[in-house]
Amino acid sequence: MIGGFPEVTLRKVPGVFCTLLLGLTTSAAAQQLTPAPVPPPATSTFDIAALTPDQDGQLAAWFSGIEKWQKYDEKWRNRPVHDYWERIVERKPPPAPPAWLPGHCQSITAAGMTGFDDRVDYACRLVDDARARPHLSAGPAPITTEKTRHSSFLTRVHIDGLWTTTQDGARFYGIIGSHISLVDVGRVQVFGPPGVMLLTVPDGNGGRKVSLGYTWGVSLRLADVGIGTPNKNLTLFLNVTKLFVAGGAVGPEGTQGYNIVGLSLAPRKDR
Repeated sequence: MIGGFPEVTLRKVPGVFCTLLLGLTTSAAAQQLTPAPVPPPATSTFDIAALTPDQDGQLAAWFSGIEKWQKYDEKWRNRPVHDYWERIVERKPPPAPPAWLPGHCQSITAAGMTGFDDRVDYACRLVDDARARPHLSAGPAPITTEKTRHSSFLTRVHIDGLWTTTQDGARFYGIIGSHISLVDVGRVQVFGPPGVMLLTVPDGNGGRKVSLGYTWGVSLRLADVGIGTPNKNLTLFLNVTKLFVAGGAVGPEGTQGYNIVGLSLAPRKDR
C-alpha cells in the first residue's frame, strides 16, 4: 500500500485520466465537425391578383385610346399640329393609364413575375413609354400606322360629279368630269388648266342634250372619307367654278360663262 491506497488502484489512475481526456477531445471534435442546422430560407410572398372584369375593360379602352394617339403622334411627329381649319394647335398628350395600373406594374416587377401575361407586360411598357410597340406574340394586335399613300400628282387629280349651275335661266347639270388642282392655300385648291365636264343642257326645244364643258375655279376641302377600305383614303371637296360650254349650248344671251358648283373626290394627301 502506498499512502493508504492500494498500489493497483494508483497504477490505474493515469489510464483512467487518459481515457477521460480522449473522450472529451473526441466529443469536442465531433461537435466541431457536425454542421449547425441551416434555417429555411426566408420566403417573400406577393399577392398579385388577376385583373377584375372592370379592370380588364379599362385596359381594353386604354389600349384603344393609345392606338389612336400613336397614329396621331406618328402623323405629326416632326411638324406642327394643324386642326381642321389648318390652324396650328397644341399637341395632344397620350391618354392617361387607368389609376390602378402603375401600382399593379410595380407589384409585378417586385415579384419578378414579368413574362406571365404579355398583355399586362405591354401595358406596363406603355406606362413608361406611350410610343412603345408590342413585340410579344400574345399581346394586343400590333398597332399599324400604314396609310394609303399616293404620289403628290395623284392627290391633285379630282373626279367631279353632282354639279349644277347656280344662276337663273337655263339649268345645266354636270354628270361626271375631272380637273387637276395647281396651288394649295390652306384648305383651298385652285385649278387653272381647264377641267372637263360631261353635261346635260337644254336643247332649245324643251328637251335636253349632252354636251361638253370646261371648268376653272377653286376647290374647298370638306373632309377625308373612306370608300372601299376601312381607312380614309379619299378627300371630299366642294367646287365653285366657272363653266364654259362647247357646242352652242342654250343659255342667257351674251353669257361668257356659267357659275356652277359641285362635289369632287381626290386621293387623300398626307398632311
